Amino acid sequence: MTPPNSLTVESLTVSYPNSKEPALQKVTLNVEASSILSIVGASGSGKSTLLRALCGLESPTSGTIKLGDQVLCSSTKFVRPDRRKIGLVSQSGDLFPHLNVFQNLAYGLINWRRADRKTRCKELLEAIGLPNFEKRFPHELSGGEKQRIALARALAPRPPLLLLDEPFSNLDSNLRQSLRRLTAEILRKEKTTTIFVTHHPEDALSTGDSIAVMDSGTIIQCDTPRNLWRNPVSPVAASLFDQISQLPSSNFPNWLRANEIELGNEGNEGNEGNEGNEGLTHGTINEIEFLGKTQMVYVKIPNNLAPIIVEVTSEREFRIGSTVSLKRKN
Repeated sequence: MTPPNSLTVESLTVSYPNSKEPALQKVTLNVEASSILSIVGASGSGKSTLLRALCGLESPTSGTIKLGDQVLCSSTKFVRPDRRKIGLVSQSGDLFPHLNVFQNLAYGLINWRRADRKTRCKELLEAIGLPNFEKRFPHELSGGEKQRIALARALAPRPPLLLLDEPFSNLDSNLRQSLRRLTAEILRKEKTTTIFVTHHPEDALSTGDSIAVMDSGTIIQCDTPRNLWRNPVSPVAASLFDQISQLPSSNFPNWLRANEIELGNEGNEGNEGNEGNEGLTHGTINEIEFLGKTQMVYVKIPNNLAPIIVEVTSEREFRIGSTVSLKRKN
């Protein structure tokens, strides 16, 4: 018997009127029960369309969605959003402004006994670090507090599947880091199967048990965070997690991460565009981006439209306009 909180998506396609290409093209996914799947991709890659299809806000052109053994969508069946029992947390949280925190949390527990509602709400408020917040209203909460309450509200009825649609994107860096750690901890404690859409690569890597990379409405790679980081299948997959350069030179593979290229010292004027022995290529620095401990040096080489991006320590000094050598690190 299939676990009731496992998700299976097969050949899911979504097309919009007057659009040349489908928003989703034969997307297939298998999300294990109680696991967290992170989904990353550039704007327009299909992330939001996939979430909308899963929760029933979009009608797929073809394909199937199953939660456990229950068919939510197929060529012959479509379960309404309100009957799918899927939790959703959006970017803004969308708390009911006229209800206090307790009323927001208890909104989906209308069929529970009053004592059980109180126990569940108290349990969740303690889990998110906001005990004694029951009587506060949304306008009295900070951005981070609103998102924690929104997460607790979505978890309150113990949904078999939870969808997180970039829930931390409106928060500053430090708050986002602390909230994603708390969120992952709660989700694993609750054993909630979760799909977490984000455009922050560090959120995807640190939170997901697996990561799906989307591009042009398809999933181009799905793997564990460690495997995806070490072995991205394409420049698109690699570029979501790091600065990369696509290189035409025979001295390099098709693409390399910024920290995989070694930058030689300045003072090689006169060699611009020449390839030396030992796999050297020369180019001219046209931009330097200082990042604190490291700096990104942008090097223009002949016959390559995009500059080559090289990450080096900030202790090294370079000048815009100088010629430097590049080679792949051993």
